[in-house]
Amino acid sequence: MPPDIEALAKLFPNSARTPASTSTDSAAPEPAAAPAVGAALTPTPDAELSTAATPTTRADAPPSSESPFSQPGSPFSQPAKLPAAVTDPIPMTVLAERVVARMKELFYAYDNRNTEDNRSAQVTLGPSEYGTPCDRRLAMSLLGIPAVNPGGDGWAAFVGTCIHAGLAEMFMWADAGTGRFAVEQRLTFPNEHVPKGTADLLDRTLCMVDDHKAQGRWSLDKLKTQGIPPGYRVQLHTYGYGQRLKGEVVDFVALISWPREASSLADMYAVIEPYDPQVARDAFARVDRIAGEVKAYETERATWAGLDINAQSLDINAQSLGIARQFPVADDCRFCPFFAPGDPGMTRGCNGRS
Repeated sequence: MPPDIEALAKLFPNSARTPASTSTDSAAPEPAAAPAVGAALTPTPDAELSTAATPTTRADAPPSSESPFSQPGSPFSQPAKLPAAVTDPIPMTVLAERVVARMKELFYAYDNRNTEDNRSAQVTLGPSEYGTPCDRRLAMSLLGIPAVNPGGDGWAAFVGTCIHAGLAEMFMWADAGTGRFAVEQRLTFPNEHVPKGTADLLDRTLCMVDDHKAQGRWSLDKLKTQGIPPGYRVQLHTYGYGQRLKGEVVDFVALISWPREASSLADMYAVIEPYDPQVARDAFARVDRIAGEVKAYETERATWAGLDINAQSLDINAQSLGIARQFPVADDCRFCPFFAPGDPGMTRGCNGRS
């Protein structure tokens, strides 16, 4: 009499393991052939890693008690449910709230020191600014229009500045008087709109200009998946251009991404390119072109020369914004100091639309 298949199936749950001796495909697969000598090693794409090494269970599902991913101390362990202290924190005392408020006030005052608006008719730019793909942003900078989008409370920028200072100290220590590393070098460029800049690091052994970026998760993921943004590329090659003018040998430029939000350097990432002076030359030519178009409005702007700038700031802003509106925009709004998405008439800043 044949066995009752349905009855037997109930005795063995779906999660039961199949003995190795009962399966013909359970044998270990043959190792992949080693790459030929001299062949380039190609990193596994993220998509392949995610399908080959990631459990198929939902991210928000609790881990199985039998799964190795849930074992404490396992390198594959996943973060557990947030403790009550995070989701329902203990309220601060009145004194603690006052201390926090005063610390924030002190930081904001310090971070905003010496930032009074200098309403000059023409301003200069730095290598980190003039590489933006947005013509309107460049025009607004050249017009001296005040920023309306501070980009947060300044804490991320402050942390980045502190990281740069620490890295500069580290590389000066590593140099130890050998001359291999040139740290925080002042550079000059043959351009009236971008006259100077400061390069983070020159490695004279690798003949490489390095620029440090302290990046959060969003920016780091974008760098990994999309490569160097246009503005960063211009900045890097401009630093290389300035170093060449000083007589240094530059063969490569590198963007070094230091993970700002991580607790280790496991996610540290770098992109290296051969140095190309034409990138800097094209960027200089572009900023000169935009500055020339801005100057074409000199007749209109000349009427403001005799006005009290403080009393007529709204009128001057309106005139400048009217000029800036003539320039095309690019998809570069996230960190733009002039971005005002709730200003359709461009009375304060740029709405990000043509």
